[in-house]
Amino acid sequence: MCGILYVRSRESIDLGRHLAAVKTLEPRGPDFTRYQHKDNVFIAQTVLRITGADDYYQRNEKDFLSYNGEIYNYKWFGSYSTDTEAVHYAVTRDIKKFRYFEGPWAWAWTDFNTVLYASDPQGERCLYHYQDNDILIVASEVTAILKYVDCKLQSVPYSNKGWSMIKQTPWQGITRCEPGVMYCNGVRTQEIDSVWNWINPQPLTWNDAIAEFDRRWNQVANWIRPSVDSAISFSAGIDSSLILDMQPRSKPVVIDTIGKDPIVKHAAEFLNNDQLERLLTISVDPEQWAQEYKNIIQKTKMPVQSWSYIGKWLVAKHCTTKVVFTGLAADEIFGGYPVYQNLTYTTQGSTSPYSSVDHESIWQRCLDVYNGDPRQATLLMDYWYQVVGVDAPGQDRLGAAWGKETRSPFMTRSIMEFGLSLPWEFKVSDVSKPVLTHWFKTKFGSEKLYPKMGFAGHANDSLPWLDISIHNTGDRHKDWQSIAQTSYYSYLSQSMS
Repeated sequence: MCGILYVRSRESIDLGRHLAAVKTLEPRGPDFTRYQHKDNVFIAQTVLRITGADDYYQRNEKDFLSYNGEIYNYKWFGSYSTDTEAVHYAVTRDIKKFRYFEGPWAWAWTDFNTVLYASDPQGERCLYHYQDNDILIVASEVTAILKYVDCKLQSVPYSNKGWSMIKQTPWQGITRCEPGVMYCNGVRTQEIDSVWNWINPQPLTWNDAIAEFDRRWNQVANWIRPSVDSAISFSAGIDSSLILDMQPRSKPVVIDTIGKDPIVKHAAEFLNNDQLERLLTISVDPEQWAQEYKNIIQKTKMPVQSWSYIGKWLVAKHCTTKVVFTGLAADEIFGGYPVYQNLTYTTQGSTSPYSSVDHESIWQRCLDVYNGDPRQATLLMDYWYQVVGVDAPGQDRLGAAWGKETRSPFMTRSIMEFGLSLPWEFKVSDVSKPVLTHWFKTKFGSEKLYPKMGFAGHANDSLPWLDISIHNTGDRHKDWQSIAQTSYYSYLSQSMS
């Protein structure tokens, strides 16, 4: 992860104030910081070094690119010393190249007259911006923007199973940049790439589907394998096991939510002796869970949008590698949630708890892209609201808080295009995630296939240590929504008063 900051102001701003904002981004890029300050324009990048050489950073350029991301296949496009150099070329000379890049990206570029900025089509690498008559700010975190403007907290309704925010934030005036879209001087100008264009439903036999997934998965494994040590957020389930097979030298990291999932036992049964020696187990009880929950809010100034955030936070906090692999998006793209087998699908809207509230009005577009099939449209809605609206931005800031780059093989364009275009019967059947399950059984055998667990943490039983009071209804999900909203606004209101 790297940190991006761009500021253009009507009045001059002292360099010290700019550097104070950069300080909030240093955890994202702990290796070094680079910046330029000319007249009323400031741009900076805090750098986490993983790939490539130092050549790019040694040049004296008249412009400045602040970049956060990882283009896994950048060497396809020329003899670049680093993916940053490839991105710089694409931004300044051929913006269409982004449609062929594999990997997440966000960037801000300026020649100190014009500023261009954008984030990838899935919002894996986030950008936020604020603009009024006096200032334009673009940053990887809202914490940096808050160093310049006194934004007030605003109410954002908790909708769906996760607290989904595709564009909005709880801060007045601060919005998330639309994924895949380029802005020029604070104005939306053009779409660089879009997930909508990745969907191409077509007939496919089962054998062809398995063969195609195998081909793409092996190709992605070669692209995404880092040149540095890595870790895997491991659950002994299908997704993380496939990633471990893809990256066999990675360190498995397990969150032992005390009294919940028997994950430690399952991991011990699944891993071989070499992997067990590398296994890192992080145990957390309700009181510790509550403390880490508070720490996330105080550090990021953003809500804990899902109870899974604490596990992601702890993995990033305790592992010693720069890269952490996760299985993000596998459930939404390949049909992993058990609820999919029992839903009553309708063209009137999504009936999934992950996307039943369509606050961005995208249902009709989901329906149209699948030729009116409400089943496929429902899974796509879950992707937008749960992945783009909850987990992708969460993973970005939770990993970045500890200087970790998160990589999600299931979110590479190659795998996404395949999964989004699969026939329905290869997504939801009598088994969860049929394609991935078949691949798992082929690799590991049926005896190691454990049932999907439903506990992601101590969300509700941590309440006694969260220093808030809610009306306890006994409904686990409704009570969690009350906990998440009440605690976020309460903690930040107290710290700002």
